[in-house]
Amino acid sequence: FKTVYRAEINGEREVIKVVEIPDGAVDSKLQPDQDRYRDECIRRVEREVDILKKCQSPFLVKTGSLPLVTQNVNGHDYVIYSEEFLDGPNLWQICRGTNYRPDEAEAKMLMKCLLKAIQEIWSLKVIHRDIKPCNVIKLNVPDRPFVLLDLGIAFSQRESGLTHNAAIRMATFRYLAPEMGDPNFRANLDYRADLYTSALTVFEFSTGEHPIARDNDDDIQTVTRALSQPPRSLSELRPEFSRRFTQLIDQLLKKKPALRPANLKQLIAAMEN
Repeated sequence: FKTVYRAEINGEREVIKVVEIPDGAVDSKLQPDQDRYRDECIRRVEREVDILKKCQSPFLVKTGSLPLVTQNVNGHDYVIYSEEFLDGPNLWQICRGTNYRPDEAEAKMLMKCLLKAIQEIWSLKVIHRDIKPCNVIKLNVPDRPFVLLDLGIAFSQRESGLTHNAAIRMATFRYLAPEMGDPNFRANLDYRADLYTSALTVFEFSTGEHPIARDNDDDIQTVTRALSQPPRSLSELRPEFSRRFTQLIDQLLKKKPALRPANLKQLIAAMEN
């Protein structure tokens, strides 16, 4: 439902995002649910833009100069806004489209950037919920090497939930934090879910392989693995990495949030040493 266009606005390169909002239901009996879903879609975009406006971290994408507007075109509703243009590939393109593999210093830098982005949004009591390789851009900028995108399914502890059907899990199954499988996950969800998916992302960027998921699995198999299968250790595929770093990634991939290291300041310091 989202289309992205490159544009130049007032001499600056930006990307314009056009989000198509689902049309109303033909069957009047379905209209209330469809209306709630339409409202949810609009509010998710509004929340994403609002969160990004409040964030100052260089490791999160910044909003552009075009404010959020709703536009009707030929009977279809669209939400339109802009973000800064980031000139670089996403990590999924690197993982799957090249043979490039980072050294330990770069893998640690990626983790540090993600930790600082998590630290920023958690200060607003927001959980990203969708950290994954295709949502991270690699830039050729020393003080901004990696940037996290797309807070479209972010969860806020300070606001009421947006999902009109509580049984629905807003997540990418391949990068599902195990606690998202809990029927009452909303009551206990916090930034440790983002620590888990950050570790998944660092693992896949470092090795070109996912520690748990398999490419030919269907959604049910993928979720089952996420909830029950132990991940491979990073040291198996990158034995030259330091034991301290690979063990930290392994710990962040623990199924139970309580077993993951969770002191953000200490984690960031560990990536800097």
